[in-house]
Amino acid sequence: MSAPLLDLLRERRQKLGQESMTSALLDRRPLLLRGALVGAVVLGVAVGCTALVFLRQQVVKAQTAQLTRFEAESNQLQAEMAASKTKLDQLTAINRGLTEALTTLRTSSALLADLQLRTPEGVQITSAEARGTVLVLKGQAVDPLAFARINAMQLELRRSPLMDAKGVNLVKLERVEATAGTAKPDDPVIASAVRFEMTGPFASLPPARQLAVMRQLGSQGMARRLQLLQGEGLIQ
Repeated sequence: MSAPLLDLLRERRQKLGQESMTSALLDRRPLLLRGALVGAVVLGVAVGCTALVFLRQQVVKAQTAQLTRFEAESNQLQAEMAASKTKLDQLTAINRGLTEALTTLRTSSALLADLQLRTPEGVQITSAEARGTVLVLKGQAVDPLAFARINAMQLELRRSPLMDAKGVNLVKLERVEATAGTAKPDDPVIASAVRFEMTGPFASLPPARQLAVMRQLGSQGMARRLQLLQGEGLIQ
């Protein structure tokens, strides 16, 4: 049995002809129940949405962590690739340098053989020096016709397959006269001669052409070296 309901305004209600508090509450009970049910549904929806948001946040957090890990791995791979490329470039440069050193015309016997074939009679080569990619040739020509001999030497050097014809130049001429008692024992000067100096850049020959030239000049060692480098794929 429920406790009696305290209604302080019961007499006032009776005078105004209004229903008692107990009857009013009984009439509004279904409305209260309905309101409570609606509130419970709204609260449940709110709690469900909050749970969904929380779960979504956890999923996004996990995905973000995964993406961060992938980014770190990607950066590491890029760094490793850059380091590998640097090492590859270094090895390529070393191989290129070794290949050039092994196939350079400046140190080949073919150059000496070619100079010997192209030196006119009456011309003496005193030095042949490679300064980088340029050949510096010094010598002397005897009279008579010393200047003609030097011109012939210059023309022959321009015809050489080992030289760049456009760059062969005569840079120095000097007439020397040896007199009795002035010549030293090791002095290569011949009486009534003209000293000269020529310079010319080495030609840049493709490997196939260079191989043919080496064989033509009888430089079998260089030709064999070129064949081995071609077989290894170091030159095309």
